[in-house]
Amino acid sequence: MGLKKTEQKEYAKFLYTEKNITQKEIAEKVGVTEKTLKTWIDANDGEWKKLKKSLMTTKAQQITKLYDQLARLNEEIENRPIVRKSMLSPIKLDKEGNPLYKAPEYDPIVLSNYANSKETDSITKITNAIHKLEGEVSIGETVQIGMAFCEYVRDIDFEKSQMISEFFDMFIRQQLK
Repeated sequence: MGLKKTEQKEYAKFLYTEKNITQKEIAEKVGVTEKTLKTWIDANDGEWKKLKKSLMTTKAQQITKLYDQLARLNEEIENRPIVRKSMLSPIKLDKEGNPLYKAPEYDPIVLSNYANSKETDSITKITNAIHKLEGEVSIGETVQIGMAFCEYVRDIDFEKSQMISEFFDMFIRQQLK
């Protein structure tokens, strides 16, 4: 006995969002045409595409990238040479190679191992983004939890799992808007 249309669609959605296989392979596994599959994928303003994209970019990956950016920025600042104002002016030497003038008593630092205002702003924005991501649940994580719950319920009561899956789909669609 074949799958019902709703079951085919749910299975296709799972394969499209979770597995790294072609649309042709999905259509064959589900038992529909590629045209039908494309219609399902494009339905609801590309809901499946948005879902797949959100699942591919997990919160953990985003946080890792932000920490890497922060580390590179801090390393760049830390390893930057200290530049004094006198170092920016050409030095005139006498015939023996000695400077013709004495270095000033006060020689201000032009560039140092401290963050400038632009770098400080970047550090603040990256840090705030990390804190925000660490405190919220992504759509991808919500979907993974929902799918795991639906699979758990499916083993107990198939009809209820279908109903929960439909409600969960409506919830995710609402969250994506």
